[in-house]
Amino acid sequence: MAISVANRGMAFEHLIEYTNRCYRIKGIAHIEKVPTPWKVIRRGNRIISAFPEKKGMVDFIGIAHGRMIAFDAKSTRERTRFPLDNIEDHQMAFLKSWRDQGAITFFLVEFVNQHEVYLLRFSDAEKWWGQSKQGGRKSIPYEWFAEHCDLVKSSRGITIDYLKCLEK
Repeated sequence: MAISVANRGMAFEHLIEYTNRCYRIKGIAHIEKVPTPWKVIRRGNRIISAFPEKKGMVDFIGIAHGRMIAFDAKSTRERTRFPLDNIEDHQMAFLKSWRDQGAITFFLVEFVNQHEVYLLRFSDAEKWWGQSKQGGRKSIPYEWFAEHCDLVKSSRGITIDYLKCLEK
């Protein structure tokens, strides 16, 4: 069964939502999924179409230990690289704005085929993003993630304990 581009990261997002519930229950953090507003087109009582209304935020925002957190979840089936076109301009702008105000900002990147999740700090994403916009690489090699990013693991009874990576 083919997975649409729109739904390819849904299982990953659900796993993050479960992780966030665990954080809340344990008193570690309060992080919420940002709902996407949808414009619904109706003909009478029938819905004939629906599409996202606007862009401008990321997938998750919240607070942990008195610090605001904002991040986006990305999933790729690529084995050797993470395509930077998976990140949209408005996501980079939002995360930069929050970072500039003192928030912790990052991406969680799932490599589906490797069964791995990495925490890509915004400062690193910003470097790769900027280079790609100036004609550089259009993707980040998987090996770079393995060498420079924190591999998100299960710990403290939490399936993907990404906040543990931020405690270093």
